[in-house]
Formats: sequence, C-alpha cells, structure tokens
Amino acid sequence: MLLLVGGLGMKDTMDRFMVMLDEDVSNYATKINLSASGDNGQIVELAESVDGDWQASSGISYAGETYTLEIYQADNNRIRFLSEENELMELGDDGVYLCLRLKDTAQIGDIIEFSPYGSEDTYQVRVAGYVRSIMSECIMMTDTYADSLGIDYHIGAIYTDVPSEDIANDPLISGKQDKDTIMATYDTFMEIMNFMVLIFVAAAIILGTVVLYNLGVMSYVERHRELATLKVLGFRDKHIGKLLISQNVWLTVVGVLIGLPAGVGVLYVLITSLVSEYELSLTLGMLTYSVSILLTFGVSLVVGWMVARKNKKIDMVEALKGAE
Repeated sequence: MLLLVGGLGMKDTMDRFMVMLDEDVSNYATKINLSASGDNGQIVELAESVDGDWQASSGISYAGETYTLEIYQADNNRIRFLSEENELMELGDDGVYLCLRLKDTAQIGDIIEFSPYGSEDTYQVRVAGYVRSIMSECIMMTDTYADSLGIDYHIGAIYTDVPSEDIANDPLISGKQDKDTIMATYDTFMEIMNFMVLIFVAAAIILGTVVLYNLGVMSYVERHRELATLKVLGFRDKHIGKLLISQNVWLTVVGVLIGLPAGVGVLYVLITSLVSEYELSLTLGMLTYSVSILLTFGVSLVVGWMVARKNKKIDMVEALKGAE
C-alpha cells in the first residue's frame, strides 16, 4: 500500500513540477549561454538587442556551506519567479531572496553574510523574502541590488523569446538552447521516473499478493478442521469462501489505514533522496489515493478467492480425525 501511494504520488508530483516549469517559469524561447571571457557591457548590449533578460551565477560560502549566488535582470519578463505558494512574484531591489531549502537559515528582515569564492570580501545583506528556486540551492538578488553592494559578477546566460536560428553568431555566445530542447531533456527524465513508478506499483502488487496469500494459506491450514466442521453442519462452500475472503478484506482495511500515511512518508523520502537538487512540493490528488486503494482491495479479493477455492478440496475425514 505504501509503495503504491509513494510511487503514484511521485508521478503526480513530477507531473505538477513539469507543468510548473513549463507554464509558470519558462517564459522564453531560447537560452543563450555566454563565454566566460565576455565583457558584461557587451553582453548587456547583446541582451538588449534580443529583448532578453540575463542571469549571472557564482559560488558563495554561506552558513558554512556552498551555495549559488544568482543575480538577475528580468525587466522583460523572460525569467519569472515563484513564491512559496507557487504564485508569480517579482524580485525587489531591497534585499536578497533565499530559496525554500534555505528558509530555515534566516527570517525575513534578518541580516546575513556570505563570501564569494575566490574573494576575501564578505557582504552583509538583508533577507527580503523567499523564492522557489526549482533547480538549485541558491540566494537570489537583482542586478540593481548587487551593483549597490559592489558585488563583482559575470553574466553567464541570456533568456529571450527570439528563436535560436534567428540569433546571429557572436564571439560572446558559446551556445544556444531552445526551450523545446530543454523540455525534451526533462521529458526524458520523466520517462525514467514513470518507469520507476511502474516498478514500484508492480513490486507493491507482487509483495501484497505474496503476503496476503501466505497469510491466507496459514489461516486455512490452522482452521481446516473448523472449516470441515462447518461443511458437516451444512455450510456451503460459497458461505465458507466468504468467511475466508472477509478475513483478507479486514487485513486490507488495516493495511489501507496504515499504508496511506506511511506512503506519504515514503514519497517524501523519495523526493528528498532521489531528486534533492530540485525544489519539489508534495502533490497528492484523489486519483492517487483512489487507485492505490482500489488496487490494494483488488489484490486482496483475488488472493481471498484463490484461498477460498482450497475449501472445496478439504478431506473432511482426515480433517476431522482426532489427533494421533
């Protein structure tokens, strides 16, 4: 049961992630990767020529750990940001924004310190809010705020709605990525994830079948004298079969009550362990719970029916014979 909830819930979560990435965040047609030797002034001119927004990234040390400092110029709405509630938001020029995985390190309004790698400088900044990072553990700020602090940075990427084939080659450009190509990469990742989900579902069905069948057979062996007695007293095989099936049904009810919350816990472990580089939130719809419950009860009924059939083959003379 918990494998079913965890596996199907992972699919729901990843499907929601893909929709959010495609519709809410990715508002561009082409990502232009830039040469590390390019001049920021020239890169800004290039960004303006294609009506694009740009991003600069660098490694920093914060709270004793390594994170990414991301600096954005997003006036053209090619790059969009999501709040903790998955709503579109804008970055202000009055502080930095921590990704949700760093939310516990500081409260809004706190002053934090970080130091860029390769530099002895330390910067004190105000936490202005939290933002859903999607892809990395980072601290975000606008270019205006970065310039006011005197932070040195190099622009690494431009996001534009101009198709890649319409962008002329330039020494500043090291490569171009169409949004469709990037999304195709995530689609491949989703295919792998869906395959994993199928493995979880198959494993859950096989495991449930084996466990319930073993319990049913053990119960049948222990109670075969009792079942034979019932047959002697006039109970039909159909009625006795219902008793055996009802036993599995009650075990299934208990399994559902325990498995649903346990499955949510398994899903949380899967997300934090397997895709920790992505900022995902749990997404569990009624379909996930319904399919999990129906599959579990379906397996229980089939196994109960298999065990109940054994009742027709009881050797009543042997079963009712006294212990030697």
